[in-house]
Amino acid sequence: MPRFIQAEGPVTKVNVGRLTNTIFVFTLLFLFKNIRMPTFGDIIGEGSSDKFGLTQLPDILSFLLAFLILTMIWILAFHIFHMVTRIDRVYLYLHLAMLMMLIMIPITSHYTVIFSGKSLFPIMFHSVMLVIGLLLFIEWFYISRTPALFREGTNGWQMHCITIKMLLLPVTAVAGILLASCDLPFTQYIYFVTMVALALTSAYTWMNLKTTGGGVV
Repeated sequence: MPRFIQAEGPVTKVNVGRLTNTIFVFTLLFLFKNIRMPTFGDIIGEGSSDKFGLTQLPDILSFLLAFLILTMIWILAFHIFHMVTRIDRVYLYLHLAMLMMLIMIPITSHYTVIFSGKSLFPIMFHSVMLVIGLLLFIEWFYISRTPALFREGTNGWQMHCITIKMLLLPVTAVAGILLASCDLPFTQYIYFVTMVALALTSAYTWMNLKTTGGGVV
């Protein structure tokens, strides 16, 4: 029995894809702004280049971590986007909320460097990650149960693997909040574990689909 296909509204999938990439690019540029370039005062001052580099090292590490996190979120967001055939109002609002929270990543990650001795700011960072992870999971949960939006030909194994990927981010964020609440330092680096888990899940999925002749997830 053919499923009901609703007409696409004025906000199309192409529009949302372009907006998503634009917001990610803007966030990356905003993230790079936290790294201070040497000024004329730094050059003529008594401080050496080694000392200047050491003072900027925390910001550089924070930039690299946030860059990798944004890359991971971009991959997860487009995992969902690939499965969407058209945009409806619910998906649009969920996606816009996720993009709005995305801008908070550079701000909260920079606060964890400036106020390294305060547990409040790592908790804020992990809370932002938790909200983003939950919004992505809700997006996936919604479209996978809305036949009018969901791409045909997706098997149960593919859906199961994508669901696992969507759970990695909120689970890591909850663990980060608990660790930061115990005043443990450098809790933001826990997301490296998430990146490894995401890569392993993708590799395992690719190997399974290659042997079964399925599509790529």
